[in-house]
Amino acid sequence: MTIKERFEAMKKSGIEVQKPLELLGQLDEKSTHAHLDAKAAAFADGALPLKYKALAALSAAVALDSSPCIANNTKLAKKSGATKAEIMEAIAIAKFAKSATVLSSSAAALEWLAAQAD
Repeated sequence: MTIKERFEAMKKSGIEVQKPLELLGQLDEKSTHAHLDAKAAAFADGALPLKYKALAALSAAVALDSSPCIANNTKLAKKSGATKAEIMEAIAIAKFAKSATVLSSSAAALEWLAAQAD
């Protein structure tokens, strides 16, 4: 199956193919197939229900500021049974995780600043 055929199949099943993925498909079909295969493996049936996987992916997308992934994973979470409240909580978790990494990343600067006289 070519990448164009795969994109068409995705679109027919209601999955939006975002522009960055389309561009990757034009430039490097092999890498695009590998990316889509990795996603399929991550979202395959397993210990976590699809709804939880979508909410986790949404949190990661928010923390990493990936607009296309935020849109896709919000839709997937909703389609998988997540409520608006669950989706908003996943976004809140991402907000906390992002702020926590900012705080920990600045620890050396904060330590230096705390040692300085006013």
